[in-house]
Amino acid sequence: MSKKKYLPNLSEVILYTFFLLFLGLCLLFYFNVSNKCRNTKDFDFSSINKNKTYAVLMIDCGEIVIEINNNVSPNNTKRFLKLIANKEYVDSYFYKVKENKLVEAGDLKYGKIENLDYLKIGTGGSEYNNLNSELSENFDFTKGSVGMVRRGKFDTENSQFFILIENQKSFNLQYTPIGKVISDLEILKTIKSSDTTFVLRPDKILDSYRIN
Repeated sequence: MSKKKYLPNLSEVILYTFFLLFLGLCLLFYFNVSNKCRNTKDFDFSSINKNKTYAVLMIDCGEIVIEINNNVSPNNTKRFLKLIANKEYVDSYFYKVKENKLVEAGDLKYGKIENLDYLKIGTGGSEYNNLNSELSENFDFTKGSVGMVRRGKFDTENSQFFILIENQKSFNLQYTPIGKVISDLEILKTIKSSDTTFVLRPDKILDSYRIN
């Protein structure tokens, strides 16, 4: 007597198909991230100065380590470090990214996972009041420089910030400096960029913390 051949029902076929699709997407994501991160280097945290303050932003390809210039812009750096320590930047998007030029993030009102608004992103800030601009003749906006975004006019700094991937001398005495990136700048080049005003389906900040 021959055994009856088992045929899966429709729900089992759907479940099996969904599992294969999910597995395929996971593998695709893993290899895409691994490929774009292949030229980046891990930061050696043993090299930092214990007498200085640092902010760290975690993204897909590693850690962006920023040495903070507290003395240059005390009020803005205090705000930036507060948002870092409170993890208010976590899950916020790099909404404006110009390839090999700069990245912008920090719109906590319209630029986070739970409140992403493509029509308003880049125009918001945080729950805190705006700050006065703190310009410095002793700070050059070279590649790796971190500064506060202002909305058109001075004294509108809030939570948004930018990081330069190339020198921008025209930014001197125009933007409030925060500090300089001391980790691998190649990590910044892995952030999804766009030729348009804002990035669709942008990369985000995964975690943040301060040192010292």
